[in-house]
Amino acid sequence: MGIINLMLIRDNFPLNQTTTLKIGGPAKKFAAVKTDRELIEAINCAKENSLEFLAIGGGSNLLVSDKGVDKLIIKNEIIGISKKDDMIIAKSGTILQDLVDYAINNGLAGLQKLAGIPGTLGGAVFGNAGAYGQTISDHIVRVKVYDGEKVISFSSDQCKFNYRDSSFKKNHFIILAVTFKLVTKDTNILKKESVEIMEQRLKKYHPGLKCPGSFFKNIVANSLSKETLSKIPSEKITYGKIPAGYLLESVGAKGQKLGKIEVASYHGNLFINTGRGSAKDFYELAKSYFEKVKEKYGITLEPEVQLINLPPFE
Repeated sequence: MGIINLMLIRDNFPLNQTTTLKIGGPAKKFAAVKTDRELIEAINCAKENSLEFLAIGGGSNLLVSDKGVDKLIIKNEIIGISKKDDMIIAKSGTILQDLVDYAINNGLAGLQKLAGIPGTLGGAVFGNAGAYGQTISDHIVRVKVYDGEKVISFSSDQCKFNYRDSSFKKNHFIILAVTFKLVTKDTNILKKESVEIMEQRLKKYHPGLKCPGSFFKNIVANSLSKETLSKIPSEKITYGKIPAGYLLESVGAKGQKLGKIEVASYHGNLFINTGRGSAKDFYELAKSYFEKVKEKYGITLEPEVQLINLPPFE
């Protein structure tokens, strides 16, 4: 391995130290990178050593196997935000909340409803994160990526953003930086809106909660047949989505436990590690209610969280 890689890369790193769920076995190799150059060199190092790699951000959308992963895990800590007029350019390792605050303080609207979403900008773009009718992709004009050989830029259309989805889930290009074109608005109005959003989020995500965020994606209502939709009360459909939490609640998920993993008593789509919980118990508890929803409604829930070295839900 090259000189810079010897400084960066650690062996058998416990991934429970990097995930908000505090679950995960060891990574064969681990590197935290702070520049584009370090990230690219870490990837090249993995290739030279025939080792698969996975880039992660804040660890908020990950369920990692108790066995760990036979890969190089690259933790993206590349941060920085700059502005010109109504355009913001941010590095992908920037904490999403820092970006939201920066936009608000500069009187730029379009990100304020994302307040309180954990993790980094890169992770948010990868999964097209959103809340309360707003998504990270709404105002993206360009995404700079590393495709494994060179640095290139994608337009928003080329990113193929969809509900909690993007082309990066398929091509696995590494997001380096994102450019937004936002809308000028009074800072005080934006701050008020952001505070209200945070208050709503804190009712669900209590401080210190060990969870990966909502586990399953909500369901796009118009993707379902009329027969299936007839089983769902119309008042449960919000922003054109059927909350996965409602579906899980209706099959008895709330408050259920397996080992040290528990579904919140107040939200059916919030799976929590209450102590030294295992990925095995988490996976099995989520899978059991995935199956109950499928049996009752004919709806196949899709994890919003990445399953690392775990089988897909089928």
